[in-house]
Parts: sequence; structure tokens; C-alpha cells
Amino acid sequence: MSSPLPEPGSREERVEQAYARAERKLDGYYAKRRRRGPEILIGTCVALALAVGTVAAVDLRRLQTPRGAALAWTGAAVFGDCTAYERLSVADPQSRSQRRTDTALCRDLRAQTEEARANAARTGIDVVRIEQAGRRATVEVEIRRPDDTERVDLPLVRKGDGWAVVRTPEVCLVVGCA
Repeated sequence: MSSPLPEPGSREERVEQAYARAERKLDGYYAKRRRRGPEILIGTCVALALAVGTVAAVDLRRLQTPRGAALAWTGAAVFGDCTAYERLSVADPQSRSQRRTDTALCRDLRAQTEEARANAARTGIDVVRIEQAGRRATVEVEIRRPDDTERVDLPLVRKGDGWAVVRTPEVCLVVGCA
């Protein structure tokens, strides 16, 4: 059985008409909202892209300072980031060590830093002092490991627009070069 139709002018009919008006009003609101959906999504994507670009620019700018390069290279050497290790350092010109392939260097670095990666939360790297003279700089870095704290002077040289750590025997003894 179907429900009987409300009598014209009755309370029930007025309530149904009020509901119908409210639904029509909401239909317009929802249609507007659907039209704005793509605009909001595009706006959010643009804002996110700008934020990522800003962070990347700041990070790249940081690498153009002795402090930033020293921190990034030390982190790469301590935790085994092969790409940053290679890009942010140069071999000691007075060293006569053999040049290994990138694959061998990366394999050795990853093996050597396995314990540091396991204790990453308990390892810290801080810059203590910076001295810069022209195209050369020295950055004193403190490395805090779970069992000890060591300081090392990292010699840096200009490399293009940025800086690179010179892998000397003294540096490699403390930081651990591959």
C-alpha cells in the first residue's frame, strides 16, 4: 500500500514543500561545489609544487656554503650515502691511492657504515667552527656516536659553485672514508 497523498494546505504538505525547497537550494550549492573541485585540486597541486621547489632551492643553496657541504658530506660518509659522498668530496691530491670504480666504492662505503645506519637515531653531527680563506675553508665537525664523540677538521676546496671535502688520511681516520 502506498501512503495517501497529503491534503492540500495541510501541515504535511507544507513540510514536504519545505523539504523540496531545501533540496533545490542544496542542489545549487552542490553544483557550485562540484564546479570548484578541480580548481581547488589544481590550486593545491600548484602550492605543493612551489613548496617543494622552495625547499629544494634552499637545500641547494646550503650546499654552496662550507658549513652545508661539510655537514652533508659527513652525513653521507657516516651513513653510507654513496652519491653525496662522491659529489661532495675530492681525493687528497697528495695521496697516491688507487682509484676504485664507483660500484666498488659504494659497496665498501655501505658495508663500512652498516652499524651507523643501525644506530642513526643515536648519532649526531654538528659544526663547531668554520674558517674560510678564499677558495679554501676548514670546518671543524663534531661526530657523536653511541660509544664516543670525536672532532675532526675537514679541509674544503671550491668545486664549481659549491664546496668539496678533501679526503685526507686524517679525515678518513675519524669520519671513515671508503
